[in-house]
Amino acid sequence: MVAQSLMAQGFANTMQMYGASAAEDQIGRGHGPLGHAQRLPPGQRGRNGRDENRSQYVINLGRVRAAEDGRTTLMVKNIPNKYTQRMLLETVQQSHAGKFDLFYLPIDFKNRCNVGYAFINFTHPESILAFYEEFNGRKWARFNSDKVCEIAYARIQGKAALITHFTHSSLAHEDESYRPLAFASDGSGRPEQFM
Repeated sequence: MVAQSLMAQGFANTMQMYGASAAEDQIGRGHGPLGHAQRLPPGQRGRNGRDENRSQYVINLGRVRAAEDGRTTLMVKNIPNKYTQRMLLETVQQSHAGKFDLFYLPIDFKNRCNVGYAFINFTHPESILAFYEEFNGRKWARFNSDKVCEIAYARIQGKAALITHFTHSSLAHEDESYRPLAFASDGSGRPEQFM
């Protein structure tokens, strides 16, 4: 019971770090629009207690193309809960292999299914363009799901910051199949030891 409580706390901390709201804390319920600035209820405020401005996570493709936005870590939302990390990774690698160096699909340890969103860190900001255009606003191919993919920037940005965050979370004590996956940042797609 203590282990489950620690896992739940680590999971909640991960969600807060990425700007996921309390409503998104429920498996498969992350359907709210990310692109609209709004005043959040007290239970949905950020780590520092202030309201989060969701518009800061909206991807502006024009700014990315003009090299005005250097962020590289994305939050991919509305993933059908039956996708495993391996399934989603294979889907992403079909067109984007070697373009990202960190991949993580959080899993609800109790139900052993994903929680409806994932994080991907791309090696270069311009690499997110093709990924965004391929997946954002589209239905998922598997499991006859009506869920429509939404992509936004994650709150924590960059491979090093993500590794630091996850190394200090309860994930360090979980089965390796539940941990984030790290890859070489040189474009080879070579797997690296995460923790």
